[in-house]
Amino acid sequence: MIERNEFRRRAETEILILDGGLGVLLQERGLQIGQAPEELNLTNSDLVESAQREFVKAGARVLLTNTFGATGIKLEEHGLAERACQVNISAVQIARRAAQGFDVWVAGSIGPCGKYLKPVGSLDFKPAYETFSEQVKCLALAGVDLLIIETMSDIREAKAAMMAAREHFLGPIIAQMTFADGRNTVTGTDPLTALTVFETLGADAFGINCSTGPEEIFGAISEVLTKTLLPLCVEPNAGMPRIHEGRTCFPASPDHLAEYAVRFAEVGVNLIGACCGAGPDHIRAMVKALAGMKPKPRLHDRCRSRLASRDRTVEICSDQPIRSIGERINPTGRKKLREELKEGKFHLVRQEAIEQAKAGADILDINMGVPGINEPDMLRRAVQIVQNAVDLPLSIDSTNPEAIEAALEEIEGKALINSVTADDEKLDRILPLAKRFGAAVLGLTLDERGIPETAEQRLELARKIVNRALEHGLRHEDIFIDPLTLTVSAEPERSSQTLRALRMIKDELGVTTVLGVSNVSYGLPNRSLVNRTFLSMALQNGLDLPILNPFSESSRETIHACNLLLLRDPSAKKYIEVYGGVEEEKAASGTDTRPVDQRLFDGILYGNREIILDLIEEALKNGWEALSLNEKVLIPALQEVGRRYDAREFFLPQVILAAETMQVAFQRLKTLFPSDQAKHRGRIILATVKGDVHDIGKNIVSTVLQNYGWEVIDLGKNVDTRDIVKQARELKADFVGLSALMTTTMVEMGAVIHDLKAAGVPAKVIIGGAVLTRSFADEIGADGYGKDAMEAVRIVDLLLFGKS
Repeated sequence: MIERNEFRRRAETEILILDGGLGVLLQERGLQIGQAPEELNLTNSDLVESAQREFVKAGARVLLTNTFGATGIKLEEHGLAERACQVNISAVQIARRAAQGFDVWVAGSIGPCGKYLKPVGSLDFKPAYETFSEQVKCLALAGVDLLIIETMSDIREAKAAMMAAREHFLGPIIAQMTFADGRNTVTGTDPLTALTVFETLGADAFGINCSTGPEEIFGAISEVLTKTLLPLCVEPNAGMPRIHEGRTCFPASPDHLAEYAVRFAEVGVNLIGACCGAGPDHIRAMVKALAGMKPKPRLHDRCRSRLASRDRTVEICSDQPIRSIGERINPTGRKKLREELKEGKFHLVRQEAIEQAKAGADILDINMGVPGINEPDMLRRAVQIVQNAVDLPLSIDSTNPEAIEAALEEIEGKALINSVTADDEKLDRILPLAKRFGAAVLGLTLDERGIPETAEQRLELARKIVNRALEHGLRHEDIFIDPLTLTVSAEPERSSQTLRALRMIKDELGVTTVLGVSNVSYGLPNRSLVNRTFLSMALQNGLDLPILNPFSESSRETIHACNLLLLRDPSAKKYIEVYGGVEEEKAASGTDTRPVDQRLFDGILYGNREIILDLIEEALKNGWEALSLNEKVLIPALQEVGRRYDAREFFLPQVILAAETMQVAFQRLKTLFPSDQAKHRGRIILATVKGDVHDIGKNIVSTVLQNYGWEVIDLGKNVDTRDIVKQARELKADFVGLSALMTTTMVEMGAVIHDLKAAGVPAKVIIGGAVLTRSFADEIGADGYGKDAMEAVRIVDLLLFGKS
């Protein structure tokens, strides 16, 4: 193992060259279709060693182990789960032999475990964390120099891998994601959000690998060049694969990748390698092109405090618009919400989340402090509900360590823990959770003696919290401080001390400041007047992040005006956009009075399964006919989901949730349809082709198609061509959907299409998979190509009904 500071020093003084796509060489030299490459570590180590040796001779100075799919969960597909540790240890030994005689670092490769985590898939966080922990421990035991987490598309899975790596390995960790279109992963995460999550969890370098080709990766890495001081890493594919004379080929030449290697170096990328389709010749050309080049220092902005959801990052800094935390998901003083939570229901939680997001909240606070309930379970469920409903980062409002940990396991991005006091025992329980889960923490300036009277005393408690947090390994930018607002009607002099404390904390400690604004007016008439005045004064005194009611128009007006006056709204663009007139102040009533069809539409759109059947029954009682309700409300709602998906406003989790909610509603309505209208729209057979054991994408397509009314027969993975043809003929399928993720198995699709036609099966064939393209579909005679589940729905509609 190398030291982390040595890794950083090398990465900042020389461009480190990684290897290329090991899988291509192994496939060319004997790896069988459907065989796990990692199995060769046990059965044919010489083959692996010789292939890796070629990359070393080509000039690679970071050599990845043949362990990309070597978690226990992934190896279980090949009957190797019980030998997982042996597979990993052997891989490190093989790489050491391949690197012998050269100044080469051996990097333990950690890829996806083969199952999506909830809500996209069925895997819980803990089993994912455990399988990655097992792999990391074995790689560390074998003596790798560093770890590289790569080709992650699900940010929760990436968090599990990164947490396991940091927990069980003391050396450097490179953390990488793959972006399907150069902008987002298939589950919606963008480059800045991925960086935000990995950086807080302790990554030593951030990178992007696989994806499509160097062009798309160049665009993605450009989004984070100024956002971090970490070394950056890229490993692009040699383009998207094509079929030429029956063989899988990658279009990017060695010279093309070398050209982009120079471009990457010129903008400040520190580690450069290649991925699928890139052989030793590609690496050799890159080494030659980069000869003599040094890493280029990157400019970086000073905005480092960030919180994130799965697909959105909120930056909190003095040169950007003021951010706010919505406070309404809190049962304190709200009888209706409190009673609903006691019954285990979350309709109001979901509604408040959606409405606060619409009102302009940037972050949502979630508090489940109801006496007599199981707070850890309720907070976990509330986080799941809110994350499925909106794309805002979350603030976990609890002082219960068990509840906080339960919530953090569900967090998809980077949360704020609200809160910890200056009490020693509480600091020692909460701060390790923030460090382990990569969360920011909000410190309150009070201890076992209560809230200090003076600003100076609050400053000292803030200083204690900051110092203790730094000692626990938290970064300065992840420490937030709240000097606490007290009720001015009871203790008038305390509000001025709060404002003084804000300014002193900001000036002397330089941390992000937070304040619950509305507390100041409790018990007073015309509270909004006091709140907005105090908010304005607090912002002038260094408040970064107010906690407030986002439905308060006066608070929103104050923030827009302060953005303008504090030079956070260039050219008054936002102010002019918002205020052509002034609306009266309004607050959320908690009751949605819109017509039932509009509420039902939103119920599908936002996946509100809890109340969807209640809305269906209400609509039926109000005179809606089942068929009309389906055609005029449910289907248009799903179409809106598709539109938002295309516009990158929704991503896979929202699509699946909406589709599943639609299915619940449809099953009820279907019982009321006329007999000739209650049938499926058509029958589709799905299968992953022979030799391919990847089925995550196929399973998602299956779920979405079923919820759009199609009868789906899923034949599973590694399905023989004869079985596909037999089932398609006997079941009279309208469509056959074929999936492949491996470049070696995509050629099987052509064989399936040929045999279907030879057997006279009239079913139309659509294909999909990460390695496929529309041109490949045309070349093998497929009727359609679906790059994702939503496109698959549109294609089958178009081919069968002539509409999309």
